[in-house]
Amino acid sequence: MSNKKIRRRTKRLNNRRIIIYIMVFAMILCADYLYNNFIAKSDEPTMVERLFSDNGIASSEIADDSSAAVSEPKTETPKQKQTSASKAKTFRSGWAELPSQKQEQGMHYAHHTLSNSKRNYSVGYSSKHHCPVWIAAPLHRSYKGDVKRKDSYSFDPKIAINHQTSLKRSYGEYTRGHMLASSDRTSSEEANLQVFYSTNIAPQLRDGFNANNGAWNNLESLVSRQICADTLYVVIGCLFDKYTDVDGLEIEPQTTVNRNDQKRIGVPTAFYQALLRTRSGKSGRSVMECKAEELKCAAFIVGHRSATGRKPSEREMLSIEELERLTGLEFFANVKNAPKHTAKAEDWGL
Repeated sequence: MSNKKIRRRTKRLNNRRIIIYIMVFAMILCADYLYNNFIAKSDEPTMVERLFSDNGIASSEIADDSSAAVSEPKTETPKQKQTSASKAKTFRSGWAELPSQKQEQGMHYAHHTLSNSKRNYSVGYSSKHHCPVWIAAPLHRSYKGDVKRKDSYSFDPKIAINHQTSLKRSYGEYTRGHMLASSDRTSSEEANLQVFYSTNIAPQLRDGFNANNGAWNNLESLVSRQICADTLYVVIGCLFDKYTDVDGLEIEPQTTVNRNDQKRIGVPTAFYQALLRTRSGKSGRSVMECKAEELKCAAFIVGHRSATGRKPSEREMLSIEELERLTGLEFFANVKNAPKHTAKAEDWGL
């Protein structure tokens, strides 16, 4: 073969290589675009996921993005979970009730779902206080049933036992107070058993607070009256720093010794409930899709002291923004239009 022909063939081969390189590079760019814009954001719910995965109910029954039956999305690897959490500041970007998860020493997080893939509640737990800092949950009529209270106090299987405290008996001078109430999870034995995990229990005064027309008992009644066809989202939390109640009484931080295992338990100085739902209560729409004027949210806080007959009022109410400044948390982090800056007494029947 002549040198001229060899040079011509070599030139054609080189041209083909260049074209192949260009095509490969274009395919890499295309794959990177698809991954970043579609695959990497797969934790964001599609319309179909909102209607079925997040609800677990027929579309004709939809009240909100979780109505009663928010199901667990596809299982992710630990690396994927970490990526999703870092982007959305929460475990699931499609769960409206979740506050931000603060990565700090002594804080542990767990998310409890039921065997039917319906979510139960999430918890931010402090191993320093051996007490939950917050519980986040959807409240809806479908969580209500005729299952009797189990009273089966046990360790949370999703958090290391050495961080928890045994609650086979009461703390001693304090009762074992549920954050998410047992009466809010009576649809199945499984749902009720989970609210008896130690990570959902805090030391509470009984008379005048958690029972017998007490302040916390009466606040729980107000919240129960807000359960509707749409989902009510709640964050139930504790404060451990010095707290000045609305009447000027100062409540000092203290601890108690758990008589079950002798661990020292932080006693909350105040308890709060942060609430979010649609105004109408029967919109049939996801709070993720609602405008600010279609939603209402507020927080109620009560000092941890005996106050028989104390009813929730405008004095105990604050905006979500005010609660965020008080706690350092970001509430309803996944609901961009939540009206956090305002709280109106008339919206909550006060």
